[in-house]
Amino acid sequence: MTTLKRKRLSLREKIYILDYRKNNGNVGIRALAEKFQVGKTQIVDIVSNTEEIYKAWVENENEELKLTKLRKSEGSVIDKELLVWFSKTREKNLPVSGPTIQEKAKQLAEVHGLNDFKASNGWLEKFRKRHNISFKSICGEASAVDRIAVDDWKKKLPNIIDKYEKRDILNADETGIFFKVLPNKTMAFKNETCSGGTVSKERLTVLLCCNIIGEFERPLIIGKAKRPRAFKKLDVNKFPVDWCWNKKTWMTTQIMTDWLMKFDKQMIKSQRKVLLSRQCSSSSPS
Repeated sequence: MTTLKRKRLSLREKIYILDYRKNNGNVGIRALAEKFQVGKTQIVDIVSNTEEIYKAWVENENEELKLTKLRKSEGSVIDKELLVWFSKTREKNLPVSGPTIQEKAKQLAEVHGLNDFKASNGWLEKFRKRHNISFKSICGEASAVDRIAVDDWKKKLPNIIDKYEKRDILNADETGIFFKVLPNKTMAFKNETCSGGTVSKERLTVLLCCNIIGEFERPLIIGKAKRPRAFKKLDVNKFPVDWCWNKKTWMTTQIMTDWLMKFDKQMIKSQRKVLLSRQCSSSSPS
C-alpha cells in the first residue's frame, strides 16, 4: 500500500474536511484519508484538534493561513503535555511556581520545534484559568507587632541617627537558610487540598551587616562542621565570608561577641564612629 506524503493543509481545507465528516455521519479516518488524499495520521491530528481548528477559523482573518499542525503552542500539544506534567508533579506533593510552569512550557515547545512560542505572563494566566489552577500557600504563620512601641521608636530614631553619617549607620541581623526546603507556595487546582511534606531542618545561619547606603560588611556564616567535606581542598581563610560552626548551626553569645570585637577593631582602625543596631536575642552579649 502506498504511503501518502504529508500535505500542508490550509485552515480552510481543514475546516472543509471537518465539515465533510460532520455532514456525512462522522466518516471514518481511512475514508477521509482516501477522499482527500492525505495520510491517516494527518486526519487523526485534524479530528483530534477539531475544537481548536473551528476556534481559529472564527478568530483568524487569514483564511488561507497554512499550518501543518494548527497553533501547537496554544493548542493541544503543549497544553495537554504540560497539564499531565503539572498533575503528576502535584500528585507527588511538590510545589510548582508560575516561572516553573513557564520554563516547562518552553522546554516542551523546544521539543516540538515551536521556536516562536513565548511562555509569557499572559499565556500563564490563560493556562491557569483554562485548567482552574490557583496560587496557594502550603503553610503560613501569623505574626503581630506592638504598633504603639513601633510608633514610639519611630519618633525617637531621627534624633539618635542625626549625629552620624549615613555610611556609619548600620544594622546587623542573622537569618536561617534552610537550603533543602521547598517553596511554601505552589500552583494547584482550585479544588485541590495543599499540604506540605516533611520539612528538612538542615540549615545554615548567616549574619549580615549593612549600612543605610547599601554597603555590606563581610558576612558571617555558621555551619555544622569545622571543615565540611565540600571544603576538603579549600582554604577557609580565603572565603569571602567568615566561617564558624557548632552542632546546631545557631548563633551563640560567643560567636556574636567574637564578631562584635572584630567589627569594633575594624571601625577603630578606620577611625569611624558608627551606630550599630541589632534585634535583641538570646545570643546578644549582655
